[in-house]
Amino acid sequence: MKAEERKLQDIFANQNIYEIPNYQRPYSWNQDNVSDLINDVLEALENGVKEYFIGSIITIDKNKEDKQFEVVDGQQRLTTLTLIFAGLRNLITNESAKSEIQKKILPINLLTDEPEQPRLIVRNQDENFFYDYILLNKKFDKSTSSSLSETQSRFLNNLDTIEALLSGFDEAYLKKYANYLLQNVFVVLVKTESFESAYRLFTVLNARGLALSNADLLKNFLFGKCKNQNEQARIEKLWNDLEDLIKIRNLDYFLSHYRTAIKGNKAQNDLYKEYEEYFKNNPNLSAEDFCKKLISSAQNYVKIKNNLFEENNLRKIINSLQNVSYDEWIPTLLSFLDNPVKDYEFVDFALLIEKITYQNWIRRLGRAQRNTVYYNVINQIIKHSNKEEIINKILEHANNEEFFSILNSNLYGMSYAKGVLLRLENSIQDDSVFKTYSGVISIEHVLPQKANSEYWTNRFNSQQIFENVHKIGNLVLLSGRKNAQAQNYDFDKKKDIYLKNSEKVSFDITKEICNESEWNLEVVSKRQNYLMDCANKIWSI
Repeated sequence: MKAEERKLQDIFANQNIYEIPNYQRPYSWNQDNVSDLINDVLEALENGVKEYFIGSIITIDKNKEDKQFEVVDGQQRLTTLTLIFAGLRNLITNESAKSEIQKKILPINLLTDEPEQPRLIVRNQDENFFYDYILLNKKFDKSTSSSLSETQSRFLNNLDTIEALLSGFDEAYLKKYANYLLQNVFVVLVKTESFESAYRLFTVLNARGLALSNADLLKNFLFGKCKNQNEQARIEKLWNDLEDLIKIRNLDYFLSHYRTAIKGNKAQNDLYKEYEEYFKNNPNLSAEDFCKKLISSAQNYVKIKNNLFEENNLRKIINSLQNVSYDEWIPTLLSFLDNPVKDYEFVDFALLIEKITYQNWIRRLGRAQRNTVYYNVINQIIKHSNKEEIINKILEHANNEEFFSILNSNLYGMSYAKGVLLRLENSIQDDSVFKTYSGVISIEHVLPQKANSEYWTNRFNSQQIFENVHKIGNLVLLSGRKNAQAQNYDFDKKKDIYLKNSEKVSFDITKEICNESEWNLEVVSKRQNYLMDCANKIWSI
């Protein structure tokens, strides 16, 4: 291993070629990261800093004679520097200066006018795009931007950011900035001769780049298990498919849920170490087979997260679970979809998971207690237990009496209030109907919290107001924010306001109260009993 301080002039010198291997994550720096780097260098230039360091680049020296380097760490930095040089080339009008900068990223043979080897070769799937629209500066048709990958969009957006930040300077200053980059900005270039030694450094030295994610570490671990280039190419394809399916920003979340779905216990270590241990315990599992299982599970994960099921009853259940303030239930459903149970329909299983999830949510159990039931069920699934054994394991954790006692008391102000009301709203729809709601949804008291007018005091005494105002029977859903003006009005006037603003009353659970001629204790009690009956049908175990 050899580490040297190098000017960017030397890094982007003739014949140096840096290749981003396909096992690396895609380019991930955002516009803020790019702005920070540009402004840091501008500040160093203004302050007269003679040697400004921006971190390290760890490479495998593939061909010492041809100066070919495989970049193990430093992709974000190298790619962004290439984009900065491309932006400077685009902004500077002097042809000699423009040509000099072009040499740093893609030399042009002056005799043939043909491009030579680029200084930076990005991952295979983005290589042609980067070559055409960044290195050669071809004009991109923005009407086709919807077809771009996340990485390709990032290339263009970051280049736009660079040009916007630098376009306010005159040509002389842009040349000065370019020269400062080349002569005064330094990196530590680390050359190693093997992936193993580079990888050890890679996991420690991640200085100005993005923090390593568990997905990054797992991906590199899988590539390390490959026996040959053909297997590596297959793993690369599978991992790219996974990234396209889940999206890079969601990978760690999925991998965490998947770990729980295959192990059925609480993580004892960092997520990456958990997967390392999983492979140790499954020595015959190849990286390729693991990736195939991962993609199959990812497809199920996307169905759950995006509620892509066809059956309306199932969509109602998933929608209801998505209103819960935590997502610990996901691995349980994922485990079932990955390992179907004989003679047990997923919709029936999902309903039972919804029941126990809402019971434990409303009973306000701690996370460890909530997760116990999920872990127990996952372990039953992993062991290929039958339907009855799985159901019995869930029944062990049910407490109908406590659940309905809490639900029958004050609901308003509780974290679960909106989820409960939305589920009741969906439950009264016909089986052929499934509604989704977006935007602001508020909870309104029919009998006001401050019931001071004669209408309310004639119908409720202070004790009755105290006992009923926050209960489910007195609460309705509204689209949009509360109408502060209407909150304390008499019942008839409230109805008039909401009926005139019909877009607010898109909930059947709310429309029903507009059919009442007045709002008194009898009506509230009747509605309380009705909604509790609905809740009993949904969540009783």
